[in-house]
Amino acid sequence: MQRLPLFSALALLALAPAAFAIPDADGNISSTPAPDISGDAAMQARLNYNIGYEGWQKAQQLEFDGAKLQGAKARDNAEAVKAGYRDAREHFRTAVTADPDMKEGWNMLGFTSRKLGDYEDSLKAYDKALALQPDYPEAIEYRAELFLLTGRLAQVKDAYASLQKSSPSYAIALKTSMKDFIKGRQPLPDSVSAADRAAFTAWVAKL
Repeated sequence: MQRLPLFSALALLALAPAAFAIPDADGNISSTPAPDISGDAAMQARLNYNIGYEGWQKAQQLEFDGAKLQGAKARDNAEAVKAGYRDAREHFRTAVTADPDMKEGWNMLGFTSRKLGDYEDSLKAYDKALALQPDYPEAIEYRAELFLLTGRLAQVKDAYASLQKSSPSYAIALKTSMKDFIKGRQPLPDSVSAADRAAFTAWVAKL
């Protein structure tokens, strides 16, 4: 995942004319009127993607930090994580509305929806990304993690086989996620039968 190019200095820009704090080329903050880009769908898409990406990064860090917290602090952090993902998701949704061909936006819409437990919307978004680029390794790996969460183990195996051929680094990432699942840190859903669970566990152990 990465921020789309050329727009990092404008990532916090509002999408309508207004005074806004914008980092300049040296990273310094200044107040300047934001240009009106309401008629530029491509710019709207990229700016919203970049804003969403920054929000996603913050939510990821909060989620990581939350593993060390307990009690009320942990609950407050979990709410902040959800809020961060919700805000990021809305920017990704705006991005793909402005540019339906933005595979990165669909991919991240799928990711944030998955994190929020909206599995149906997540799958639709991943499928959109892969319709635009069938060999998009990030979307293949992320969708496979969704398949793990929903117990679609045959599709997980298919994704792993595909990534082994096209993108070994993402195959390794998926293997790590699968091992986490079978170790119980992210348990397989109850809909998976004991026999299928055992077979999948044995398969992953041989990888």
